Amino acid sequence: MPRKSRHNNDKNDKQPDEQWLQAWQSPEGMGMRKKQILLNSINDRIDNRRRQKRKLFFIGLSAAAAILVAFFIKMPGNGSPVQANAWQELASTDSSKKIILEDGSVVWLAPWSEVKVHTGFKNNRSTVLSRGTAFFDVTKDAQHPFTIEVNQQRVTVVGTAFTIRKLDAVDLQLTVKEGRVTLKNTGGNLLFTAGQQTCTDGAVTGTVQNIDPGSADWWLQRQIRLKNIRLEELLNRIETYYQVKLLHGEINKKTKVTLTWDMNLSLKENLSVLNTLTGFNIH
Repeated sequence: MPRKSRHNNDKNDKQPDEQWLQAWQSPEGMGMRKKQILLNSINDRIDNRRRQKRKLFFIGLSAAAAILVAFFIKMPGNGSPVQANAWQELASTDSSKKIILEDGSVVWLAPWSEVKVHTGFKNNRSTVLSRGTAFFDVTKDAQHPFTIEVNQQRVTVVGTAFTIRKLDAVDLQLTVKEGRVTLKNTGGNLLFTAGQQTCTDGAVTGTVQNIDPGSADWWLQRQIRLKNIRLEELLNRIETYYQVKLLHGEINKKTKVTLTWDMNLSLKENLSVLNTLTGFNIH
């Protein structure tokens, strides 16, 4: 349908006015019925203009409200949209993954692990271990302590190297390779140094064990020569790295073994070597 021009609309709008003016000047020339029709037409036009003004007012008011809502949503420190983008998620699949952070710190993720890094990491060195095991080699920066949140527990360091394993939805295992690490949870604050390891129980720090500092990142080597290692410790390392639960019959966990664990081989192939040496059936 052809679109009416604005000129035509204006012309049509003027016709009732001209007719009413004519009736006003020469009342005898127009009947009462037609006068009433013309009067109703003018009243309708006035009402339509008023409604249109109100409509434009409410449209403008709605637009202003939408702008204000968008402004407040984007304000720093307000609501979830900022929080939703506050963390960058980094994850590994079936092999370890190396991550170099903005400050030069390095995070190694064991298979099937995930860490979140704060998007403003340069001024806020905050991370979260969401799943699995990670080895942290932290660049020293006394002005910006490095923190790792795990199950509402916090590990704080300035510059050091250590491994954290998320055991479940509540607890963790901490192994320090070098430097000093502070663990804060419902049990308080405790300081750990190189060669110390602990597991929490119910989010409370457990017994501190003295271990070989090299056990913190043993899985970062391609081939690891393990000498006289207790079977219990070896199985713990395997389960930690591969995120598995090993099955076996009756075994003497105090048995000591010497072997080369080859990270280029599959878990099944390495376990086959272990079973050949011990005579056990670990799988």
